[in-house]
Amino acid sequence: MAIHRIFERLIPDRAVKTYLLLLALIFSAGFLAGVFAPVPIRRELSEAFRTLADQYLDQSGGILFLFILLNNVFASLFLLVSGLLLGILPVLSVGFNGFVLGIFYRLSSGVEGYGRAAVGVLPHGIFEIPALLVAAAYGLWLGMAVLRRVRRKDHPPLGAMLNHALERYFVVVFPLLVVAAAVETSVILWAS
Repeated sequence: MAIHRIFERLIPDRAVKTYLLLLALIFSAGFLAGVFAPVPIRRELSEAFRTLADQYLDQSGGILFLFILLNNVFASLFLLVSGLLLGILPVLSVGFNGFVLGIFYRLSSGVEGYGRAAVGVLPHGIFEIPALLVAAAYGLWLGMAVLRRVRRKDHPPLGAMLNHALERYFVVVFPLLVVAAAVETSVILWAS
């Protein structure tokens, strides 16, 4: 089966595909902004992340996996549902996540070189980022429906749309997050 048909089955909603493309562009712009961020910003964010990560590096593989999975599930569900607030938080979150990943890519490339840094970012790029983008796209889809409703141009059934978005979440996003947590746990345990 061709990739576009698999994609069509996983994300059948035309508007969501448009939002997914828009959010991918925002993520990419955020990533580039992170790569070219000034040194003080990169240093400060790196220290904050290191402090947070140090708390979990001594955990066993199962605990670490659960922590990563639960963190990503709660964050992505919040992203989807917060889209009801006119889609603002999904857009900001995607841009910020791209920015943070760009900063870590830049920091890692300075130590390990661009190729090894890209390999370090790859597990996020294959599973976690697509999951984030799909959750945010459905959040933005919901936000635009609320905006149409507020402007009285359309009265979409928000409850049915939210149920549909949550169904797509558990079919598409959740499995990606499970795989992402497994890969990320393996990489962390291998590197330590």
